[in-house]
Amino acid sequence: MKKFIILNILALWFGANRICAQIDSVPTTHYLSLDDAKNYAIEHNYQNKNSAIDKKISEKQQWEYIAIGFPQLNATAEYKNMLNLPTSLLPGEIVGRPGEYIPVQFGQQHNASWGVTATQLIFNGSYIVGVEASKILTELAKQNYTKSSLSIKETVTKSYYLVLIAEESKKILEETKLNFENLLKEIKESHRLGFVEDIDVDQLRLTKQNNDNTIISVDNQIKLAYRLLKYQLGIDYNDDIVLTDSLERFVENINEPFLMGEQLELNKNIDYQIMQSQEGLKLSALKNEKSQYLPQISGFLSYSQNAYDNSFSQLFSKWYTTNIIGIQINIPIFSSGMRNAKVQQAKLNLEKIRNSKAELEQGLNLQVEQLRSNYINAKLKFENEKWNMELSKKINTKTEKKYKQGMASANDLMLTQNQYLQALNNYYQALSQLLSVSTELNYLLQKN
Repeated sequence: MKKFIILNILALWFGANRICAQIDSVPTTHYLSLDDAKNYAIEHNYQNKNSAIDKKISEKQQWEYIAIGFPQLNATAEYKNMLNLPTSLLPGEIVGRPGEYIPVQFGQQHNASWGVTATQLIFNGSYIVGVEASKILTELAKQNYTKSSLSIKETVTKSYYLVLIAEESKKILEETKLNFENLLKEIKESHRLGFVEDIDVDQLRLTKQNNDNTIISVDNQIKLAYRLLKYQLGIDYNDDIVLTDSLERFVENINEPFLMGEQLELNKNIDYQIMQSQEGLKLSALKNEKSQYLPQISGFLSYSQNAYDNSFSQLFSKWYTTNIIGIQINIPIFSSGMRNAKVQQAKLNLEKIRNSKAELEQGLNLQVEQLRSNYINAKLKFENEKWNMELSKKINTKTEKKYKQGMASANDLMLTQNQYLQALNNYYQALSQLLSVSTELNYLLQKN
């Protein structure tokens, strides 16, 4: 009876564990608007999380360097057992034995000491410059985090658009597939009655098969697009995501006056801000090399006690105290031109970074002009492809009606169907390009 009870308890325990494991493995569904997706990615994207950690590390490193200029306190303790006391040789003249050396041993077998030393940096040019550089490094880490966040927002936005476009494309293809199935039933019946030839049925089958193959291809694209978006968001690939925004909303909300009229403010552009920080670091490096010509001054205070005895039991009975206070000055005098060479190298590195800064300034302005030109072309192409798609749809609808009324051939119907599908493909490609260019331009013009 007891064994039976124990077995039942174990069975229940293992069953409960299996249920809990199944509950833990149930995928989570995330319902995300574009804004939700961007905010989620900032917090959970793996690269962005590391960038946030780097920012915190830089803050700790800044304090680490600042602390060098504050008082430093260190303590030491030591015990030594002189198994063999050191031997020294004294001239024999000391004891009336000229020409000889007398071996003698000094000290006690057991030695103990402890002490405390305080040091304080009084003046060091490198330290002053280093504190300034550490602040710049902290600011640079913050800027890199901002750039990482902006970059992931832009990437997530494009991927979000990609998924929506693929989903919309699949929806149209599914509708077309249903239409093909209905037409195929009708044309088979017409073929049975002798109104159409075999070639007409085969052509419609071929077109339907091509459409089915396209659906399979789009399905695979959708799966990859969702997987990519999950990766960028930092969502587990087993979880599901549902996008709650629509393509129409994004097309309607493109802020064209902002994209085409907003001035690029370099000082508020994150790439330019990062370049300014890098310039500041090179300037600090130059100051640091120049500071090597200045003296370095530090002060110290030391307190220690020492004990000596040949008997360990008596070692700690008497201590001898030593107190020292002092100041140390290191004055650089001559380095055979080494310091001057380092100063000249720092000047050249500063000149290089300033050239890169000027290049970036021109490059950013050129990039804005190029993206605006691309946007105008993308918008024009989108409008043309939209018109073509609507027209081809209209033509296809009319041809279907004529075909059902016996006024159009199956060949005519296949031709208009293919035209419509090609127009749809061109339309979505143009839509994708328009949204992509507007996204790039929007993030370039944003002020940080």
